[in-house]
Amino acid sequence: MSSFKLFCLLLSFAVADAGYITDAKNLFTSLTAGYNTEIRPINDQWDNISINIDMYMISIKDFDAVSGTLNVVAVFIITWYDTSLTWNPALFNWRDTINIGQDHIWLPKLYNIKVSDSFQALSDKNLKVRIQNDGFVQWQPGGLIDVKCDPDVRHFPFDFQTCSIQFAPWGYSRNEVALKPAKPNITLDFYEPHGEWSLENTETGTYILSDISLVTFNITISRLPAFHIVNTLMPIFLLMFMNPLVFMLPCDSGERVGFSLTVFLTFTVFITIVNSVLPANSNSMSKLSYYIITALVVSGVIASINIFQLKLYFKDENEKVPRWIVRIMRALTCRCKAGRSNDQVQAFCPEDANPISVPDKNKPREQTIIGKDSVTQDPEMTWKEVVHILDKFYTLFFYIAISVSSIAILVSMSQGLA
Repeated sequence: MSSFKLFCLLLSFAVADAGYITDAKNLFTSLTAGYNTEIRPINDQWDNISINIDMYMISIKDFDAVSGTLNVVAVFIITWYDTSLTWNPALFNWRDTINIGQDHIWLPKLYNIKVSDSFQALSDKNLKVRIQNDGFVQWQPGGLIDVKCDPDVRHFPFDFQTCSIQFAPWGYSRNEVALKPAKPNITLDFYEPHGEWSLENTETGTYILSDISLVTFNITISRLPAFHIVNTLMPIFLLMFMNPLVFMLPCDSGERVGFSLTVFLTFTVFITIVNSVLPANSNSMSKLSYYIITALVVSGVIASINIFQLKLYFKDENEKVPRWIVRIMRALTCRCKAGRSNDQVQAFCPEDANPISVPDKNKPREQTIIGKDSVTQDPEMTWKEVVHILDKFYTLFFYIAISVSSIAILVSMSQGLA
């Protein structure tokens, strides 16, 4: 008896399953029979059909600042009502949903008008659409979306980039197809962070362009600057602060010109490195590029000054230093040695060698007549001493200029973070 009951139970399941498949086939045949994929699925053809689009962002694949291309992986949930795809569930064993191939029904042909490569509709022949008995259609295309945007690298490597994905139902006016975003922001439930770019903000919107309804998805990303700070900014600043050290090298060492030219050529290498990751765009030049060009010019000036210094250093010792140069060097030496003992200053400041004594009020004031022969003469100065004084002056001058310019460029570039 138990075997008979088991046989009857299995037979009932088989019949029920056969009936379920039959109902699905009948429903599919009922929906697709006489269906025209070229006609908008709305009763009043004078009215427009509303298409809601929700974007699920999966990840940022890459942003190429040179070509101005953003690649993201995303899925779009597109929904609308098709009045030709309704049925009574009671007639089909209470089946209220069905999945069928997208080629069997009308689909809104959506084109990414900001695409950087090929202009084609958002579609995949392998995708299916889910249809409910009230005519509600849900379509979920997706994949790699590339979009062309104008990169702003003025604050590189602290720059922000905003790119816009724009879809349009090409071939339909706004009176026929109206696109609307399903949410005010892009859905990030499945988003995976990127190693170079951080997702800062997303927003959606819609507008009319040439009587065509467009839906937009704006994506704002910021560059994670740690990599470029360590590999680009720090070496450049280090080279800048090493450059004036050439004046600390002895002129007799023979290394001063080689040191200057090595630093100069290193800056040209960094210009090539930085330009390789930046677009060739004159509208949005990086402030870092201006800084490197300035550093290259300063390095060239330092190399030129150094060569001039060596020429002075190896001048004939019998050739006297002009009096105006002696006065300038004496002024520089007095300022540089301010705060030291008077004995050190008097070597090049002869006016301090014989300090004027304070007159006694009880003694009668005597008038002293100074002849031409009694005038204090400036001490003899050699060209080597001139070079030594100028080396100290150039070191101090360039370190002050480099410090101020470096702080200014850092503050200017960091404004991109505000």
